[in-house]
Amino acid sequence: MTDGQALTGRVLRGINTIYDVATDAGTLRCLIKGKVLKTGSRDYNPIAPGDVVSIEPDPATPGTGKITSLAARRTTLARWNRKGKASQVLAANADLAVCVTSTRSPPFRPRFIDRLAAAAEDGGLEVLILLNKCDLECGEDDLDRLDDFRRIGYRVHRCSAATGSGIHWLARFLKGKTAVFVGQSGVGKSSVLNALSPGLGLRVGDLSARYDRGSHTTTNAALFVTPGGLEVIDTPGIRELLLAGIELHDLAFRFREFAPFAAKCGVAVCLHEDEDGCAVREAAEKGKVHPDRYESYLRVLAELRESGRFSHG
Repeated sequence: MTDGQALTGRVLRGINTIYDVATDAGTLRCLIKGKVLKTGSRDYNPIAPGDVVSIEPDPATPGTGKITSLAARRTTLARWNRKGKASQVLAANADLAVCVTSTRSPPFRPRFIDRLAAAAEDGGLEVLILLNKCDLECGEDDLDRLDDFRRIGYRVHRCSAATGSGIHWLARFLKGKTAVFVGQSGVGKSSVLNALSPGLGLRVGDLSARYDRGSHTTTNAALFVTPGGLEVIDTPGIRELLLAGIELHDLAFRFREFAPFAAKCGVAVCLHEDEDGCAVREAAEKGKVHPDRYESYLRVLAELRESGRFSHG
C-alpha cells in the first residue's frame, strides 16, 4: 500500500512496542500511533496476539504502519503480571484455551489447571486439558484429578508429541478454531505444536535435572496460521499463574461444579469459606466437590483478597 488507505489487520505478535500485523496487503511492522492506545482498561499490554486493529500504512516506508485503534475483543485470556502490577492479556479473540500439562517431568500440577480453567472461563473461552507425555506413567492421585475434570465437564485428551499418539485427533479437534496453548515450562507445549505442524520449527528446551522443570523457549506470545489451516497462539511457559480482574464473589462461578451447591448456601453473599450454612464447603466435606479443587479455590480467593487484584466492579 502506498496511498495511506486505512487497513484492518490481525496482530500476530508484539515485541516491546513493535507489532507484526497480518492484513490483506501483507504483514506490516507497526507502532501504536501516539503515546497511548485508548482501550478503557489498565492492562500491562495494550495489544495481544489475536487482536483486530485499524492501521494507517506509512507511504514513505513500505511494509510499516501505525495502529490507530483496537476493535472490541470477543474473548480474552489474561493473567496478573507481577512485575508490571497489572493484568496481562495473553491472547485475544481465541475460541479455545488448551492447557498443556504432563504426567511427569515436570510433574502433573492440577491446581495450575484449576487456575487456567478459571481464567479461560472468565474470558469466555472453551477449555481443553491436554495431557502430553502420555507414554509416561501417571500416578493414582493424578488420574483421580483428571477423572474429576471430566466429571465436571472439561474435555481431557491424552497425547504424546514424542510418539505421535493422539496428535491426529487433536489436529481434527482444533480445525476451525483459534486455540491459545498455555502450559508450565517443560510440559512439551512447543513439541506438541511442532508435531501438529512440523513447519513451525519452534525451539524446544531441555528440562532441569535438579528442579524437574523446563526453561523458557518461547519468549513472546505469537499467533501462527499453519499451512494446514490451524490457528494457534503459542505463549511463553508459565511457572506461576496468578488470576486478576475477578470479583471475589464471582470467583466461585469460575469453578463450575460449585454452582448447584452455591444456590443452596444459607447466606445471601457467600464466599464459601467459613460461613454458616455454606453448601459448597459441605459438598467438599462429603466428596461431592473434589477437596483439592475446593482447597485450590480457597487459595485463589485468599490471593485475590490479599493482593487487591480483584475487580471492583
